[in-house]
Amino acid sequence: MEKTTGEASVLKTLSVSAEDKTGRPISGPFFSTYKIPLLALLLFSAFALRALYPETFHFGFKRQKTYRFKSDSLGFFIGDISFFNNNSYDEAEERIVELFPKKLQKKVKKVIRPVLVLCEKHQLDPFWVLSVMWTESHFKHESTSKKGARGLMQLMPQTYFETLAEMKSKGVFLESDRGEDYLRYQYGQAFYGLGYSTLVSKLRNLEVGIYYLKGLLEAFNNNHYYATVSYNMGPYWTKSQLRNNLPVGKKNNYLNKVLQNYYHITKTLSQNSNVTFIPRI
Repeated sequence: MEKTTGEASVLKTLSVSAEDKTGRPISGPFFSTYKIPLLALLLFSAFALRALYPETFHFGFKRQKTYRFKSDSLGFFIGDISFFNNNSYDEAEERIVELFPKKLQKKVKKVIRPVLVLCEKHQLDPFWVLSVMWTESHFKHESTSKKGARGLMQLMPQTYFETLAEMKSKGVFLESDRGEDYLRYQYGQAFYGLGYSTLVSKLRNLEVGIYYLKGLLEAFNNNHYYATVSYNMGPYWTKSQLRNNLPVGKKNNYLNKVLQNYYHITKTLSQNSNVTFIPRI
């Protein structure tokens, strides 16, 4: 039967409706027309939130809930390391800062997150690193010794550049190179207190020092005493002493200071967190 113009129009409309119900999105033309303005609006909103709340708004970074250390990464003490498992990022940092003398707590608070993040990254005892740093620089990132050692870890320029070159040759990606957005998110308070360039410099000095300490520990078969002396006297001197059956660490003022600082930091934890301090051997 021949269809009239009106009937053809109605059938065409019904056909289109049937196609829509079978899967073609009705909003397709609308989205195609407005998708660019909508995306632009979303991006603008994201950057506006970032500008208004820079310390809390971030682009996709996610921090784990607790610090994670293996039992064999710890140094002058042994025992249950549930201290880190049972405390959040902020709680662990706050409790460790409180272990220091009050006159040092403000300085320690500025470095505690970088120390813990980097020690976790390289699986090194953070209390050992804090004890060495306390002995070396008293947590002053701008410190320079009479011999030219610099930064929180008081590295000599030659040691710093040689270690940095080794890290790059082994493909170790530096924390300080992870970009401004990440550093702002991960180290918020330090980022805004120090500024981007100063934070990068401090992180680099700290990570190179931690990596160097880790290398010394491996070179001396995980003996923290020899590694500590070596950090001060140099690995060649320490190895020479050992080869010739000469004492290493006896009547060593530097080692005694590090041990004293380590004991000060961990003695409260040993009472509250089942951490056992190992006296000097």
